[in-house]
Amino acid sequence: MKHTFKIAFIALAATIVMGFVSCSDDDFTETIFDTTEYPLDRSAYTFPLDTFVKVNFLEPYNLRYLYKMQDIGSDMNYNLVPCTYDQSVTLAVLCKYLWYDVYKSVVGEEFLKQFSPRIIHVIGSPAFNPSSGTMLLGTAEGGLKITLYNANALNPSDIEYLNEWFFKTMHHEFSHILNQKYNRPTDFDLLSNGKYNTVSWQDTPDSLAVSQGFVSPYASSQAREDWVEVIANYIVKDTIYWNHMLETGKYQWEYVTDVDAAYWDKLDAAVKAGKANRDTVGYFVRSTSTSGGEDATYGIQRKVVQRDADNKYAVPDENGNIVYMNPQGFLGADLIKQKLDYVREWLKTYFNYDLEAVRMMVQRRQWLTDENGDFIFDANGRFQNNLVFVRPDGTTLLDDLKQEVEKYKALQ
Repeated sequence: MKHTFKIAFIALAATIVMGFVSCSDDDFTETIFDTTEYPLDRSAYTFPLDTFVKVNFLEPYNLRYLYKMQDIGSDMNYNLVPCTYDQSVTLAVLCKYLWYDVYKSVVGEEFLKQFSPRIIHVIGSPAFNPSSGTMLLGTAEGGLKITLYNANALNPSDIEYLNEWFFKTMHHEFSHILNQKYNRPTDFDLLSNGKYNTVSWQDTPDSLAVSQGFVSPYASSQAREDWVEVIANYIVKDTIYWNHMLETGKYQWEYVTDVDAAYWDKLDAAVKAGKANRDTVGYFVRSTSTSGGEDATYGIQRKVVQRDADNKYAVPDENGNIVYMNPQGFLGADLIKQKLDYVREWLKTYFNYDLEAVRMMVQRRQWLTDENGDFIFDANGRFQNNLVFVRPDGTTLLDDLKQEVEKYKALQ
């Protein structure tokens, strides 16, 4: 039996800020809160990381990087565990290298001082919702706090996973914070008006979402998520992935949930043998029903082509060519490009934020480049991981980044 998992998601937590007005003749006293700055404990095992985050996050940006899980600041609806010290170190140095240092270099330190979140709360475990079959990747609360989940599964050897779980999440949530400062254009919301699916977006296959003009299924949930998903995905996805996504969006796709499993398995085998066309057969998404413990029907995503009356077999033209159909009257790729234009202009206008420059710096930091800044591909034409690439001396860039924490051991 084929197995699949639900698509993970990111949520924006809403908060309400209430102001209290005092009479002008009130007698103000000293604050009831403890504002004393306590020195770090040099005997503590965590002293090196505590010092690193103080020097690199708290002092320049007033950002508290909380890796010792805060019960009072955690969502009690989930069973959560803290992040390990070693994983907290890795995430901290990567946050600085792939996020803060990029924005500091391209947009400026003052931008970070003004708009950076004030808290990054790191959680070791995922936040799984059994009722919807989804997992929470992160939250942004009131423009002040970002929570990241599943940090114990952090794996710098897998850039795609690293981005999906952490850095796309960071850019996504940070973009929510920026959107709370200045509203996105209302015309953006109209581009996909009537196409958002707030209830079951997690069941939308990737190709179907792209064909409708969304960079991800989660982007199809509502306009505010669409907006930040465009920004976050554009920054972290490499050019091969992005161009492939746009190519997918040049076709109309459909999701069919009642395809006979045995029938499709035969067609799938024919495709693999070079005797059938994948565009007409489609791609397996998930099992949709079973009988006697075996799959009975599949959910299939496939390109919309001219088919017979039963919508089963492709009907070619007189020359034997597949006839691709576009019943919605627009191409998803074109809509995604329009959305990207909106976010580019908005970021530049309100924040002097050059999206292309941010993206290129992130890409050149996560993927290996030569002395000219050109990407170096492996024998299969794939980007190479810059973080864990082993240099002639046996070290890696990640080793160098972690040394920025380890050096504080000398103070103990």
